[in-house]
Amino acid sequence: MEFKEKVVIVTGAARGIGATTAWAFAKRGATSIIVDINGEGAEKIAANIRAEELNAIAFTVDVSKKLQVDVMVEEVFNKFGRIDVLVNNAYVSGGYTIVTETSQETWDKVIAVNLTGAFNFAQAVAKKMIPQKSGKIINISSGAGINGSLSSGVQYPASKAGMIGLTKGLAGDLAPFGINVNCITPGLIRTWEPEEMAEQATGWTLEKVERYIEVEVPLKRVGEPEDIAETIVFLASDAASYIVGEVINVDGGGMLDSVAKRESLLGF
Repeated sequence: MEFKEKVVIVTGAARGIGATTAWAFAKRGATSIIVDINGEGAEKIAANIRAEELNAIAFTVDVSKKLQVDVMVEEVFNKFGRIDVLVNNAYVSGGYTIVTETSQETWDKVIAVNLTGAFNFAQAVAKKMIPQKSGKIINISSGAGINGSLSSGVQYPASKAGMIGLTKGLAGDLAPFGINVNCITPGLIRTWEPEEMAEQATGWTLEKVERYIEVEVPLKRVGEPEDIAETIVFLASDAASYIVGEVINVDGGGMLDSVAKRESLLGF
Protein backbone atom coordinates (compact mmCIF):
# COMPACT_ATOMS: atom_id res chain seq x y z
CA MET A 1 0.00 0.00 0.00
CA GLU A 2 1.66 3.18 -1.23
CA PHE A 3 0.70 6.79 -0.46
CA LYS A 4 3.09 8.70 -2.70
CA GLU A 5 2.11 12.38 -2.97
CA LYS A 6 -0.70 11.87 -0.45
CA VAL A 7 -1.15 14.29 2.45
CA VAL A 8 -2.05 12.71 5.79
CA ILE A 9 -3.01 14.60 8.96
CA VAL A 10 -2.54 12.71 12.23
CA THR A 11 -3.65 14.35 15.48
CA GLY A 12 -2.15 13.47 18.84
CA ALA A 13 0.98 12.43 16.97
CA ALA A 14 3.78 13.49 19.34
CA ARG A 15 4.03 9.95 20.70
CA GLY A 16 2.38 6.54 20.88
CA ILE A 17 -0.16 5.47 18.28
CA GLY A 18 -0.16 8.86 16.57
CA ALA A 19 3.61 9.02 16.13
CA THR A 20 3.77 5.42 14.91
CA THR A 21 0.98 6.14 12.43
CA ALA A 22 2.78 9.22 11.10
CA TRP A 23 5.89 7.10 10.55
CA ALA A 24 3.86 4.36 8.82
CA PHE A 25 2.43 6.78 6.28
CA ALA A 26 5.74 8.59 5.71
CA LYS A 27 7.50 5.30 4.99
CA ARG A 28 4.90 4.65 2.30
CA GLY A 29 5.55 7.95 0.54
CA ALA A 30 3.03 10.27 2.17
CA THR A 31 3.64 13.66 3.70
CA SER A 32 2.75 13.22 7.35
CA ILE A 33 1.25 16.27 9.04
CA ILE A 34 1.98 15.78 12.72
CA VAL A 35 -0.44 17.62 14.99
CA ASP A 36 -0.21 17.85 18.77
CA ILE A 37 -0.70 20.35 21.57
CA ASN A 38 2.83 19.33 22.54
CA GLY A 39 4.58 21.27 19.80
CA GLU A 40 8.08 20.28 20.89
CA GLY A 41 7.18 16.61 20.81
CA ALA A 42 5.49 16.95 17.42
CA GLU A 43 8.49 18.70 15.92
CA LYS A 44 10.82 16.01 17.28
CA ILE A 45 8.83 13.29 15.51
CA ALA A 46 8.74 15.33 12.30
CA ALA A 47 12.49 15.97 12.47
CA ASN A 48 13.19 12.27 12.98
CA ILE A 49 11.06 11.41 9.96
CA ARG A 50 12.78 14.05 7.82
CA ALA A 51 16.17 12.72 8.94
CA GLU A 52 15.26 9.52 7.06
CA GLU A 53 14.64 11.64 3.93
CA LEU A 54 10.90 11.24 4.32
CA ASN A 55 8.27 13.98 4.43
CA ALA A 56 6.76 15.42 7.59
CA ILE A 57 5.65 18.76 9.01
CA ALA A 58 4.67 19.51 12.61
CA PHE A 59 1.96 21.84 13.88
CA THR A 60 1.16 22.89 17.44
CA VAL A 61 -2.63 22.80 17.71
CA ASP A 62 -5.18 22.50 20.50
CA VAL A 63 -7.75 20.37 18.69
CA SER A 64 -10.54 21.68 20.89
CA LYS A 65 -10.02 25.20 19.50
CA LYS A 66 -11.90 25.49 16.20
CA LEU A 67 -10.00 28.55 14.97
CA GLN A 68 -6.62 26.86 15.47
CA VAL A 69 -7.85 23.80 13.57
CA ASP A 70 -9.31 25.82 10.69
CA VAL A 71 -6.15 27.92 10.30
CA MET A 72 -3.91 24.84 10.29
CA VAL A 73 -6.03 22.92 7.78
CA GLU A 74 -6.12 25.96 5.50
CA GLU A 75 -2.35 26.30 5.69
CA VAL A 76 -1.83 22.63 4.84
CA PHE A 77 -4.26 22.81 1.93
CA ASN A 78 -2.70 25.99 0.55
CA LYS A 79 0.74 24.38 0.67
CA PHE A 80 -0.11 21.02 -0.86
CA GLY A 81 -3.37 21.59 -2.70
CA ARG A 82 -4.98 18.49 -1.21
CA ILE A 83 -5.71 16.56 1.98
CA ASP A 84 -6.14 12.83 1.53
CA VAL A 85 -6.34 11.30 5.01
CA LEU A 86 -7.32 12.47 8.48
CA VAL A 87 -6.59 10.36 11.55
CA ASN A 88 -8.44 11.69 14.61
CA ASN A 89 -6.27 10.27 17.38
CA ALA A 90 -5.84 13.11 19.91
CA TYR A 91 -7.33 12.37 23.33
CA VAL A 92 -7.12 12.87 27.08
CA SER A 93 -8.55 10.51 29.70
CA GLY A 94 -9.22 12.75 32.70
CA GLY A 95 -8.30 9.97 35.12
CA TYR A 96 -10.70 8.10 37.37
CA THR A 97 -13.16 9.49 39.87
CA ILE A 98 -16.64 8.25 40.67
CA VAL A 99 -19.31 10.28 38.87
CA THR A 100 -20.35 12.11 42.05
CA GLU A 101 -16.83 13.50 42.34
CA THR A 102 -16.15 14.17 38.66
CA SER A 103 -15.60 17.88 38.16
CA GLN A 104 -17.27 19.91 35.45
CA GLU A 105 -13.78 20.94 34.35
CA THR A 106 -12.72 17.32 33.80
CA TRP A 107 -15.90 16.48 31.90
CA ASP A 108 -15.66 19.57 29.69
CA LYS A 109 -11.98 19.05 28.88
CA VAL A 110 -12.32 15.39 27.90
CA ILE A 111 -15.37 16.00 25.73
CA ALA A 112 -13.73 19.07 24.17
CA VAL A 113 -10.53 17.26 23.20
CA ASN A 114 -11.78 13.77 22.41
CA LEU A 115 -15.07 14.53 20.69
CA THR A 116 -15.28 18.20 19.78
CA GLY A 117 -11.67 18.08 18.60
CA ALA A 118 -12.46 15.22 16.24
CA PHE A 119 -15.51 17.09 14.96
CA ASN A 120 -13.47 20.26 14.41
CA PHE A 121 -10.91 18.45 12.28
CA ALA A 122 -13.46 16.35 10.39
CA GLN A 123 -15.49 19.44 9.51
CA ALA A 124 -12.47 21.43 8.35
CA VAL A 125 -11.01 18.58 6.34
CA ALA A 126 -14.36 17.58 4.80
CA LYS A 127 -14.58 21.04 3.24
CA LYS A 128 -11.38 20.21 1.33
CA MET A 129 -12.20 16.58 0.57
CA ILE A 130 -15.69 17.15 -0.84
CA PRO A 131 -14.47 19.08 -3.92
CA GLN A 132 -11.79 16.39 -4.42
CA LYS A 133 -14.51 13.73 -4.28
CA SER A 134 -12.10 11.58 -2.32
CA GLY A 135 -10.65 11.18 1.15
CA LYS A 136 -10.37 8.93 4.16
CA ILE A 137 -11.18 9.79 7.79
CA ILE A 138 -10.25 7.32 10.51
CA ASN A 139 -11.45 8.02 14.06
CA ILE A 140 -9.78 6.36 17.04
CA SER A 141 -12.30 5.38 19.70
CA SER A 142 -11.83 2.74 22.43
CA GLY A 143 -13.36 -0.43 23.75
CA ALA A 144 -14.50 1.80 26.61
CA GLY A 145 -16.80 3.52 24.14
CA ILE A 146 -18.65 0.23 23.62
CA ASN A 147 -18.59 -1.55 26.96
CA GLY A 148 -17.70 1.23 29.35
CA SER A 149 -14.83 1.15 31.81
CA LEU A 150 -14.38 0.92 35.56
CA SER A 151 -10.99 2.64 35.45
CA SER A 152 -11.65 5.72 33.29
CA GLY A 153 -14.48 7.58 34.99
CA VAL A 154 -17.61 8.51 33.06
CA GLN A 155 -16.11 11.18 30.82
CA TYR A 156 -13.75 8.97 28.81
CA PRO A 157 -16.25 6.23 27.81
CA ALA A 158 -18.81 8.94 27.00
CA SER A 159 -16.37 10.73 24.71
CA LYS A 160 -15.33 7.51 22.98
CA ALA A 161 -18.92 6.37 22.51
CA GLY A 162 -19.51 9.78 20.98
CA MET A 163 -16.63 9.13 18.59
CA ILE A 164 -18.41 6.05 17.31
CA GLY A 165 -21.61 8.06 16.81
CA LEU A 166 -19.62 10.80 15.10
CA THR A 167 -18.15 8.19 12.76
CA LYS A 168 -21.60 6.95 11.77
CA GLY A 169 -22.89 10.46 11.19
CA LEU A 170 -19.86 11.52 9.14
CA ALA A 171 -19.96 8.31 7.13
CA GLY A 172 -23.53 8.93 6.04
CA ASP A 173 -22.85 12.57 5.20
CA LEU A 174 -19.63 12.09 3.29
CA ALA A 175 -19.92 8.74 1.49
CA PRO A 176 -21.84 10.31 -1.44
CA PHE A 177 -18.74 12.44 -2.06
CA GLY A 178 -16.39 9.46 -2.23
CA ILE A 179 -15.10 9.94 1.33
CA ASN A 180 -14.75 6.87 3.54
CA VAL A 181 -15.16 7.35 7.29
CA ASN A 182 -14.41 4.48 9.68
CA CYS A 183 -13.47 3.92 13.31
CA ILE A 184 -10.99 1.79 15.24
CA THR A 185 -11.44 0.70 18.87
CA PRO A 186 -8.03 -0.27 20.28
CA GLY A 187 -7.62 -2.51 23.27
CA LEU A 188 -4.77 -2.11 25.74
CA ILE A 189 -1.89 -0.74 23.68
CA ARG A 190 1.70 -0.27 24.83
CA THR A 191 2.00 3.51 24.51
CA TRP A 192 4.16 3.64 27.64
CA GLU A 193 7.51 2.31 28.78
CA PRO A 194 7.50 -0.26 31.62
CA GLU A 195 9.04 2.19 34.05
CA GLU A 196 6.24 4.67 33.34
CA MET A 197 3.48 2.25 34.25
CA ALA A 198 3.64 2.78 38.01
CA GLU A 199 3.41 6.53 37.52
CA GLN A 200 0.16 6.40 35.57
CA ALA A 201 -3.00 7.52 37.32
CA THR A 202 -5.26 5.08 35.47
CA GLY A 203 -5.15 2.20 37.93
CA TRP A 204 -3.03 0.05 35.61
CA THR A 205 0.11 -1.51 37.06
CA LEU A 206 2.53 -3.96 35.46
CA GLU A 207 1.01 -6.73 37.55
CA LYS A 208 -2.50 -5.89 36.35
CA VAL A 209 -1.33 -5.74 32.75
CA GLU A 210 0.19 -9.21 33.07
CA ARG A 211 -3.03 -10.52 34.64
CA TYR A 212 -5.13 -8.86 31.94
CA ILE A 213 -3.09 -10.54 29.21
CA GLU A 214 -3.16 -13.92 30.93
CA VAL A 215 -6.90 -13.99 31.55
CA GLU A 216 -8.58 -11.77 29.01
CA VAL A 217 -6.55 -11.45 25.79
CA PRO A 218 -6.83 -14.56 23.61
CA LEU A 219 -3.71 -13.58 21.66
CA LYS A 220 -1.79 -13.48 24.96
CA ARG A 221 0.06 -10.22 24.37
CA VAL A 222 -0.43 -6.53 24.88
CA GLY A 223 -1.05 -4.55 21.72
CA GLU A 224 1.65 -2.45 20.09
CA PRO A 225 1.17 0.94 18.42
CA GLU A 226 2.05 -0.75 15.12
CA ASP A 227 -1.03 -2.95 15.43
CA ILE A 228 -3.22 0.14 15.31
CA ALA A 229 -1.10 2.03 12.79
CA GLU A 230 -1.21 -0.78 10.25
CA THR A 231 -4.99 -1.02 10.57
CA ILE A 232 -5.23 2.72 10.00
CA VAL A 233 -3.04 2.42 6.91
CA PHE A 234 -5.29 -0.32 5.57
CA LEU A 235 -8.44 1.75 6.11
CA ALA A 236 -6.78 4.70 4.36
CA SER A 237 -5.78 2.58 1.36
CA ASP A 238 -7.60 1.72 -1.86
CA ALA A 239 -7.97 -1.82 -0.49
CA ALA A 240 -10.61 -0.47 1.91
CA SER A 241 -12.46 1.63 -0.67
CA TYR A 242 -15.81 -0.14 -0.04
CA ILE A 243 -15.65 0.02 3.77
CA VAL A 244 -17.79 2.82 5.20
CA GLY A 245 -19.05 3.55 8.72
CA GLU A 246 -17.46 0.49 10.31
CA VAL A 247 -16.12 0.10 13.85
CA ILE A 248 -13.15 -2.28 13.94
CA ASN A 249 -11.92 -3.74 17.23
CA VAL A 250 -8.13 -4.13 17.34
CA ASP A 251 -7.64 -5.68 20.75
CA GLY A 252 -6.28 -9.20 20.46
CA GLY A 253 -9.75 -10.60 21.04
CA GLY A 254 -10.27 -8.78 24.33
CA MET A 255 -13.75 -7.59 23.33
CA LEU A 256 -14.93 -11.18 23.27
CA ASP A 257 -15.69 -10.51 26.94
CA SER A 258 -16.99 -7.36 28.59
CA VAL A 259 -14.63 -4.63 29.72
CA ALA A 260 -16.59 -4.26 32.95
CA LYS A 261 -16.17 -7.94 33.80
CA ARG A 262 -12.46 -8.15 33.13
CA GLU A 263 -11.65 -4.90 34.90
CA SER A 264 -13.66 -6.07 37.90
CA LEU A 265 -11.62 -9.28 37.94
CA LEU A 266 -8.46 -7.19 37.86
CA GLY A 267 -9.53 -5.37 40.99
CA PHE A 268 -10.32 -1.89 39.67
